[in-house]
Amino acid sequence: MFVIHAPRRPVLDARVLVFPVIAGLALAAIFLRLWYLQVVKGDELSERARFFRNTAVSRPAPRGIVFDRKGRVLAGVRSVYVVTAIPAIVRKNDWVLGKIAEMLGTDEQKLADRVKDAAWRPYLPATIMVNVGVQIASRIAELGADLPGIGIESQPMRTYPDPKTFAHVLGYVWTPNENDVARLADLDVKPAAYVGKLGIEYVYEKDLMGAAGQERLEVDAKRRPVRLVGRDNAVPGAQAILSIDAELQRLAVEQLGGRPGAVVAIDPNNGEVLCLASSPTYDASLFDGGISHADWERLSDNPDRPLLNRAASASYAPGSAFKLVVSLAAMRKGTFDPNRTFYCPGYYTVGNRKSKCLGQHGSISYHEALTKSCNTYFSDLAVRTGADAIRDEAIACGFNSQTLVDLRSESRGLVPTEEWIDKHRKPPQWYAGDTVNLGIGQGELRATPLQMANLVALVATRGRQYQPHLMHALRRPGAPAELTQPAMLHQVDAPEAFWDELTSAMADVIDRGTAVRAKIPGLRWAGKTGSAEHKHEKKTHSWFIGFAPLDHPRIAIAVLAEEAGHGGDVAAPVAAAVVRHYLRLDASTKAAAKSAAAASAVEASAARPSLR
Repeated sequence: MFVIHAPRRPVLDARVLVFPVIAGLALAAIFLRLWYLQVVKGDELSERARFFRNTAVSRPAPRGIVFDRKGRVLAGVRSVYVVTAIPAIVRKNDWVLGKIAEMLGTDEQKLADRVKDAAWRPYLPATIMVNVGVQIASRIAELGADLPGIGIESQPMRTYPDPKTFAHVLGYVWTPNENDVARLADLDVKPAAYVGKLGIEYVYEKDLMGAAGQERLEVDAKRRPVRLVGRDNAVPGAQAILSIDAELQRLAVEQLGGRPGAVVAIDPNNGEVLCLASSPTYDASLFDGGISHADWERLSDNPDRPLLNRAASASYAPGSAFKLVVSLAAMRKGTFDPNRTFYCPGYYTVGNRKSKCLGQHGSISYHEALTKSCNTYFSDLAVRTGADAIRDEAIACGFNSQTLVDLRSESRGLVPTEEWIDKHRKPPQWYAGDTVNLGIGQGELRATPLQMANLVALVATRGRQYQPHLMHALRRPGAPAELTQPAMLHQVDAPEAFWDELTSAMADVIDRGTAVRAKIPGLRWAGKTGSAEHKHEKKTHSWFIGFAPLDHPRIAIAVLAEEAGHGGDVAAPVAAAVVRHYLRLDASTKAAAKSAAAASAVEASAARPSLR
């Protein structure tokens, strides 16, 4: 008997459904993803693909060359190999700096510090060593991927033929930090690979930096260059022609002989700075490639403070050189009388105190008092004129404010005004002795050598004082030179008779007074010495200010020598050497021009037909 069984209906198991469901969802996800990428993000991804196929490499522009007034190079450019590091990659491979330091023969910490300084731009290469030899540069380049984040480039770098003499004028350059970026952003400028840190390099950064070039490269999937797509050449920075005379600057530094002090020389007719020397100086080449911590500590901890620009950023009591301001104040107040005499017993009595004079001059008039620098006479003149009038005149002559010279930092000096007294004295009292001190350039009064040079320039021009400036002209590529126009800083009105009396007495200061060591054969010029006392020291600061020639001034000068004694003994001979050198050069140039003009006139006369 046959039994026929009906076929069983398959039982649907959930496990059998899992795979097709998952596969369906996956396909749906892939479809949605493809739709999103191709439709929604298509344009953006296409643009990104083009970007990653092409990359741009920035090429630094050569900084503008800096010349002195006679065309001598003060700051040039040369091509050197530099080692670069990408901070983000180097931090992930911290061993690489040790290997590079060993190859370069330098301190690993020094390199690490430079990487740290550049960490604010984590994915851009930053210079960590400059002026690398060809063999080492080739070896680093050959290792390539074995040194992640490290590269070799050839870059135009700043070079200073004389890095010591002009350190305080030029400054130096190095890679930008966040402060540099913010400063240049305010000028609507993108920072270059290297930016100025001090001096002319800092102030004229926008002009000197030029415009970086760019190479556009096509790269493969591994970011390896395939071919050059295009190139924008770098535009060099503007050439800078300074008013500084390089030979005069070197002579000034030499004359100071390493003694702490400063020499500032100005053309009184336009404010051009002919010389701005500070001693001791420092070697700006130490900053090439970034200064080491050891070198920085050695400079910053040096008790002689070589980093301090004593010409513009340090201020001192001006001593008797300030008597020019007292004379101007007395003229304005109506207490100036060249015929009035005052008896000098060798001191001036104020209260129960005696203020000493340099000598016992007896009955003395203004002319002799300035010639012999009689403190007694000028103490009396200050008391009769009043502290308010003297302080006001000092401010009118440019004290208590910056001269606005084109340097990064400048001291305002100090005039002890009523506001200053209220803030710094308890109780806020001005005494008769303070007026006496003010009359002879002592007390809280402070001035920079630059301010003192500008004061005597005002006297040289009989009341016109120009803003001191180091930049004579800027010459941009393909454009004519842009000359710096003189800018009037202050003007002091005084009768011609007053200027005659003042300059005549200043001439006698050199001829037979306190500055006879400033005599220059064949030249009559005007000057004033100063010996400024300062706290906790036995020797005074030595000052001399003057202008030459007496009749047609072409140079105004201030010399300060710290703790050197009397102004006539130290500062005056230094000033004489600088003035003699400048006028000799200037005279020879003018003589040559005059001879050429005379020769041309003779030729022109010979070429004209005779009227006879």
